Amino acid sequence: MPKIQSRVKVDAIITVVDSAQFMDMYQRNSTVPGDDFNRGYGQLLAEQIEGADILILNKVDKASSGEIRTLHELFLSMNPRARVLEAEYGRVNISEIVDTGIFDIEVAEQSSLWVTELEKGESSEADEYGMETFVYTTSMRFDEQSLMNALQKGLSENILRSKGLIALDGTDEAFLWNHAGKFLEFKKIGRFANPADAKTEIVFIGQSLQEKEITKQLESAHAAVKASVN
Repeated sequence: MPKIQSRVKVDAIITVVDSAQFMDMYQRNSTVPGDDFNRGYGQLLAEQIEGADILILNKVDKASSGEIRTLHELFLSMNPRARVLEAEYGRVNISEIVDTGIFDIEVAEQSSLWVTELEKGESSEADEYGMETFVYTTSMRFDEQSLMNALQKGLSENILRSKGLIALDGTDEAFLWNHAGKFLEFKKIGRFANPADAKTEIVFIGQSLQEKEITKQLESAHAAVKASVN
């Protein structure tokens, strides 16, 4: 096979969404068969949405207007930089997806969900369409077992996506909080550069978010709370 690397370029990352089935798959309480990383459906779908330059909502003729509106709101919150197109039978104007010149590796690397939200103000365009965001921030470290206990019953069904960094008591390692659909996972991603200034920052996206309840659930797992009880 001839070398073609010097002759081609990445023009855009495009994700095609099944508009009629997306939310059902996103909320599935199971892992993707054969996935090497043992991800849940929601986690895999979230990665595909957040990494796209262009999102094509296909099969809009098979989805209700309410379902289409919810997808627009959710995707705007998860990936505000992406262009969103609607299609039936995968048909779109070729000029909208070819030779766009919109792919930028530096932008893609900096498009993490929580980074985008933290850089925005208190409101966003997504808020105006009904999808809400809430950024939980605290310099209080979590007790690991208390946090696991607090999350036993899961997060509110109103929360569709959440992601961020958490700081645990007794370690200077930073952990990624990654939640999509029915799945929530934690993963070590490095160490805090300045442990004294380590803090937790989690972005929550959903509808009719109960900020006080989210805060109450998380604060019950602070290491200081456990220490005061003991």
